Parts: sequence; structure tokens; C-alpha cells
Amino acid sequence: MSHEYRVFIEAPNGDTDAMHYSDEELYEGAIFRVNKPGSEIHGRPVIVYRVVNHPGHEAVGIAYGRTGD
Repeated sequence: MSHEYRVFIEAPNGDTDAMHYSDEELYEGAIFRVNKPGSEIHGRPVIVYRVVNHPGHEAVGIAYGRTGD
């Protein structure tokens, strides 16, 4: 089962968002790298600090994170 999250990211050059797909649910403290070609955060680690909800019936999960470097 694939989990889909919209992650709102605090970054030094302004806030942005990215979609995150994983076989596991996100949790507070999780770290992942952003795959958003052409953006300033592409390839940078993001640390999740809050998960609002996990994916439900045809709805994406919502989480908040900060760039980790």
C-alpha cells in the first residue's frame, strides 16, 4: 500500500510544499529527501515535525516539515 502526503515545508528561501509517496506512514522525526526538480529544495532533506492526518479514503495525508540543512 502506498501512502501519499502533501508536506508543507519551511525553507530558508520561503515556504513551499511537496508530495511525498512512501510504503510507510510518515511520523514526527521522519527524514526524507525532496524530489522536486527545478526547485531550490530539490535533493534536500526534510525533517517532519508534525503529521496532521494520514491518508484516508482517496484523500492525501497532511504533514509539516523543515529543510534539514
